Order: sequence, then C-alpha cells, then structure tokens
Amino acid sequence: MVQVKAPNQYVNEPNAWADGGSKIAEIGNKLFIIGGEKALEAAAPLLASLNTVDVTYQVHRFSGQVTTEQIAAYSELASSQDINVLVGIGGGRVLDLTKAVAERIHVPSVTVPTIAATCAAWSALTVLYDEEGRSAGYLPLKRSPQLVLADTSVLAAAPKRYLASGIGDTYVKWNETVVNVKKVPADLDVRLGVKTSELAVEVLDRYAQQAYANAGDGIASPAFHEVSHAIVWLAGQVNTVSAGGARGALAHAIHDSLTQFAQTHGSLHGEKVAFGLVAHTLLQGQTAEETERLAAKLAALGLPVTLAQLGFEEKADQIAYDIAHKVPLAGAKAAELPFAVHPAAIAEAIIAADQLGQRIRSKAAIS
Repeated sequence: MVQVKAPNQYVNEPNAWADGGSKIAEIGNKLFIIGGEKALEAAAPLLASLNTVDVTYQVHRFSGQVTTEQIAAYSELASSQDINVLVGIGGGRVLDLTKAVAERIHVPSVTVPTIAATCAAWSALTVLYDEEGRSAGYLPLKRSPQLVLADTSVLAAAPKRYLASGIGDTYVKWNETVVNVKKVPADLDVRLGVKTSELAVEVLDRYAQQAYANAGDGIASPAFHEVSHAIVWLAGQVNTVSAGGARGALAHAIHDSLTQFAQTHGSLHGEKVAFGLVAHTLLQGQTAEETERLAAKLAALGLPVTLAQLGFEEKADQIAYDIAHKVPLAGAKAAELPFAVHPAAIAEAIIAADQLGQRIRSKAAIS
C-alpha cells in the first residue's frame, strides 16, 4: 500500500496573509490558534484578515518544548472548546504541536510558518522532545495540514540564521534519501523522493547564497522565493509518498544524539543536522573533494561545521564517542544503509567532520 500525505493547499506568496482569513474560513469557522509570542506579533495582518470574515477565534501562546505532556494538555484544552480547526502560527515547534493536537482531537489543521527553517509546515510528522530539549522520538501523523499558509515577505524578514537552518535541513534530504536506494529497481516511493530531493538541491545550489545574502530585509526576491519553496514544499514532498518501508536517516539520528547534550540546545534543528550531514557524507563514501565542497557550502551560510560551533568545549576525540553511542539508529533502519553505522564508525566520522570543519574555517579566516 502506498500512502500519500500532503496538504490540500499550499500558499507561499508575498502578502498572502492579507486575505488569508478567507482561505482559513473555507476549512473551519471556529479557530483554536496556537502561536509563539513574536510569531503572533508578525501575524497581525493575518489576524486582521480573520476579523473581516465570518469566523471566531481564540489565541493561545506557546513557548515550550513539544512533549507528549504538552500535546495532551493542549488537546484537552482544545477539545473542551467549541472549535473546528487548529491553526499554528510560528516555527517548527508550534507547527508540530498544532498538527499533533489537531490529529488527536480529530479536526483539520492549518500551518502558518513565520520562518523558513524546516519543512514542519508541510510534513505529516511531529518531532518530540522532553522538557529539557532532548530528542524523544517522532510521532507519525495520519495526515498533513489541510492548508499551508506562508507569507513570503514575512519569511524574508526573519533573521537569516533561520533560512540557513532550513537550507541545511533541505540539503540533508538528498543524502538521506539516496542511500536508501539499495534494490534495483528501488521502490518507486524512494526513487520519487530521490528525484524530489535532487530538484531541491538544484534550487539551493543555484539560489541559496543569494537568498541568504538578502534574508532579513523582508523583500521576497525571486531567489528567496525559490529557496523558501525548496525548504517548505520540496523538502516536505520528499516523504509525502511512502510505501511504508524503513528508511535510515543518519544525519537526523546524529542530530537526535546531539540534543542529548545541553551545550547544543542553543543550536537550531537545521544547524545540528548540517553538522550531521558532513559526518554522513564521510561514512557514505563520497570523495574528500565532494565532502569538502559540501562543508564549505554549509560554512558559507554560517552553519556549524565544527563541534565547537555547536557549543562543545571538549576536543572531538573526547566527545565523539559519547555522541556516537547516543545515536538512535539500529535495526531495520540501520540495515537499510549501505555503510556501517556502528558507534565506532560514527565516532570516527564525527572526528573527521570536525577536523574538516576546522580546516575550512581556518582557510576562510586567512582569506
């Protein structure tokens, strides 16, 4: 059986929120809105638009971690109200919480991203953490949001660090997908994911540097528009079609391990994943030149390519084995990968990635 999980409608246009109220009203007229403090301030045009259509809404602020307890608490609160649609306004945590609550109480969801840092607005997945910010697994969802409503001008006004994080997270998709192509011919869902992620990489290679240079100015340039599509739409689309087979995702597994260390909690999801990607490519068997080009590309976007940039004070050979032993990749998912993913191999790749990152940063400092 092949499952297809995708939004019914995806909007990513400048000033899309000006008439966003009417789009949301087509889905439901009794809104339960969850948003971050800054995100809700940025969403003033959308809230104003809601005031012009026949809907009622209540706003609830969220600033914590997406834990099973928070999902249960917000689900209890939302189910006690007379509402028929969940709307999440903000970054990945708010959107993931909104999707999980909506599924739990059996109402549709609308995601309104205010940063282009992940594909959370699109995906049928919620990333779980504990109260301390440590990865606690993943919650697969039965459906994607019914509507993704992005205002490209708002995404372009966010600090460029968020865009870089989204670019890093999107580059990862190809590497993590292509290594799962082991059978000849491979399953069609995996091959489709590879082709979609290839397109995302093409877009990023062409436009990412220009979009990053202009990020934060609030101007949705053609380059920024293309890159935001790659981050939200194409990266989300990679896993939209699935035949249910296990897929190994090493860079994300390294991310999950990194979250177990408090010193990394100041780093964004895509920043930790980007470092994991360099280690992944070393294990994947790409040439030294290919890996160095990738790491340099990430470094040029301000993404961390060393453990020190992620907050570690220890030398790589002192901490790499601790990180490797916490990587949650085993069983069927590990078996799908065409290279060894035992702790010693992962630790060696982390050390090598850190050394490569130091060399790249030294070259950049000299030049």
